[in-house]
Amino acid sequence: MKGPTAKGRRVECPDFDGRMAWYDADTVKFRPAAYGILVHKGRVLLTQSRFTGLWDFPGGGVEAFEWMADGMAREFQEETGVEVLSDQLAYVAESYIAMFGRPYHSLRFYYLCHTAAEGEPELDYDPGEVSEITWFPLNRVPRDKMHESDREALDRVLESISDR
Repeated sequence: MKGPTAKGRRVECPDFDGRMAWYDADTVKFRPAAYGILVHKGRVLLTQSRFTGLWDFPGGGVEAFEWMADGMAREFQEETGVEVLSDQLAYVAESYIAMFGRPYHSLRFYYLCHTAAEGEPELDYDPGEVSEITWFPLNRVPRDKMHESDREALDRVLESISDR
């Protein structure tokens, strides 16, 4: 994927709905984010975004001076109520997107993770960001309702699981 160019110091990038808009180049901010892919008993945990309606891996923006894996674990817990630990970095994606009227150079880090709890993790989602949370069997993931980079990250994780 080729990034936008600063033609005349303006860049064009899509919003959540894919609509393109122009922004002053000096208003583009870096947004590092980290997401957790939790596979448990042949299922993967996904949250449905209140903003896009798409199914996502739990996670979000990482704060300054926060390690990526720690930010993933914090965001995962905030959105799902589940405490997770990072196993390995599984995938990295990059794009440009406008969120809430502001343009970002989005860097997304996907981690394979596991829960520290024994048994079935208790779910408690954040209704401010998430409209639903569901365990999907690995062969029934709603791939057509996921962002392209989430599908690519899932494929990478499924390849690594099948190699074990």
